[in-house]
Amino acid sequence: MRRLLLGLTVLSLFFLGACAPRYVKPTIYREATLEELIELIQRRENRIKTIKASLRMGFEDLEKKSSQHCLGVFVFEKPDRFRIKGYPQLGPTLFEIVLDGKSLWIYIPKDGKVYFTPEIKAGASKADFNLQDLKGAFLASEMISRADISKFLEKREQDYIIYLVKKRLLEKVWIERSNFLVTKIEKFNKDGSLVLEVSFDDYQRVNEIDFPKEVRIYNPEEKRILTLLIQKVRLNEAIKPEIFQFKVPKDVEVIDLDRKD
Repeated sequence: MRRLLLGLTVLSLFFLGACAPRYVKPTIYREATLEELIELIQRRENRIKTIKASLRMGFEDLEKKSSQHCLGVFVFEKPDRFRIKGYPQLGPTLFEIVLDGKSLWIYIPKDGKVYFTPEIKAGASKADFNLQDLKGAFLASEMISRADISKFLEKREQDYIIYLVKKRLLEKVWIERSNFLVTKIEKFNKDGSLVLEVSFDDYQRVNEIDFPKEVRIYNPEEKRILTLLIQKVRLNEAIKPEIFQFKVPKDVEVIDLDRKD
């Protein structure tokens, strides 16, 4: 009888232990000043000179309630040169966008057209893409280093928010307090409305640099969401200059977006 009771006791303790919740290490939220946070962001941004990545892209049109997905390759060199190509799992290229630092080229093989603008202007691009969307995905905040912009810090339980102001609110930058990584940026119009929201997630260490593997870009004006799932990334590798030189294919119509007919 004693052996039976002892066995039942041991068995009950085993099941209680098996069903007990696992220990979860508590999140430690750290303190930082505005100056320290700005320095951290600038230091990380300055360490990234070039990006080479393969990724999955998702395009969601909230107004039309439609979505598309494709694979892609991306090459970026600071301050303003990049090339991105999108293609399906099987099949020819869907689109190609090249920014050489001054001119923008957007090639849509299916339409047999190349959209071209010699001088970059916000909103000039077509083909369900926007140049400002892409720049927001790979540059955390272009304004945070500017001396002519005022910065204010708000402390919350789990994150900090930096407000960038010049007569009006320009941007808000969210920084997670446990690791001081940027998790979201909001950009605003002159009337105070939201023009762009960029969220960063799934940070991983690449060449000793924290780099987000998931970027979500929301454009409320065009009711569009662009999601980038970065599968492989290489940082700070040399890039040949010709990568950013676009060659117009034969028998393709070139449309100058700056031309006024």
